[in-house]
Amino acid sequence: MRGYTLRRLVRAGLLATVIAIVANFIYFEATRATGEAYRLPLDASGSQSAPMPVLLPMLGALAIGLLATLFFGLLIRFARKPGLVFLSVAITALILSFGGSFGIPGAGLRTKLFLSGMNVLTAVIVGGGLLLFGREKVEK
Repeated sequence: MRGYTLRRLVRAGLLATVIAIVANFIYFEATRATGEAYRLPLDASGSQSAPMPVLLPMLGALAIGLLATLFFGLLIRFARKPGLVFLSVAITALILSFGGSFGIPGAGLRTKLFLSGMNVLTAVIVGGGLLLFGREKVEK
């Protein structure tokens, strides 16, 4: 029987997080090369803006990866079907993350779409990595 183990999950989570950080960096630089400026507002009115620091998407992927691994670890301990619960919560969190990207005042639609793309990229890499590679053969 294959099940989730905490030791394997931690390894999978760290690897998926590193891959997500690298993928977000490549995505960020590739979209900037196509002309996206990633200008974010400095105030609530959106009248002043500044370019988004390159470190911001990488820190976001790091936070998501670590939180997802911690959450899945808790589910392994307390949930009967941790994979199903994790997938349900991860999809819900991804959908809610679009509100953050599209709710930025003063940012252009293209910027909002590219930021949402980063959310999807991170969710697929981290969530998929945890679900696929956090399992190992366990004895009953």
